[in-house]
Amino acid sequence: MNDKFANVLAARLYDYVETTKVHDVDLRPDPPLAPLPTRLQRLLEAIPDSAKYQGLSLLELQAQLRGRKGGLPHIGEMGAAMRKLSWRRRRKWSDESAAFSSRWYPPEHG
Repeated sequence: MNDKFANVLAARLYDYVETTKVHDVDLRPDPPLAPLPTRLQRLLEAIPDSAKYQGLSLLELQAQLRGRKGGLPHIGEMGAAMRKLSWRRRRKWSDESAAFSSRWYPPEHG
């Protein structure tokens, strides 16, 4: 009785695969990501100059990129990539009630 059930199940599965064209799905792994500085440069090029000169938050940029393992890129790697692209960080200190913040500015920004 189990063999009959298995044969019926296999036949129905075969029919399902044929009718839904599951075999056309690309099962290859995702291509490797470009290096972070390359992906970051593409993202920065899409941002208007007016926003760049107001300074960019590393956390906002991080949220727009994918990391190597599917999550977000590591914030330390993001900072290193920004420096590699000649961007400069300016820190802003505030009182005890607010945290420290920093913004990143393009290389040609004074």
